[in-house]
Amino acid sequence: MAIGKMRSRIQLQQKSTSTDGGGSAAVITWTTFATTFGSIEPKSGQERLFGDQLQEPITHIITIRFRTDLTFNNRLKYTAINSGVSTSRVFNIKRVINKENQNKYLEIMCVEGVST
Repeated sequence: MAIGKMRSRIQLQQKSTSTDGGGSAAVITWTTFATTFGSIEPKSGQERLFGDQLQEPITHIITIRFRTDLTFNNRLKYTAINSGVSTSRVFNIKRVINKENQNKYLEIMCVEGVST
């Protein structure tokens, strides 16, 4: 992949949970543990019902340089600033693939939307 295509600044985030003061409800927070550049390529945008279950097919493939600390338990966040207005997009990771097993790039298959 040409390095010029990897121009989107992407935050890699991990989830942490804590309990409230009463010890009952879990509070979920996402913290950024790294920032990297990558390419975001849209694939599809549909949901379907299969066997009474809602399935979300892969909507985006995000390519970044290889790293060992990213799993499907993390999420990606992309923030764009256009004409002074900041908009953020969240990508839930479904699969992380070491492209061609060469430890150069990761293909991250994601579903865009609110994290689960």
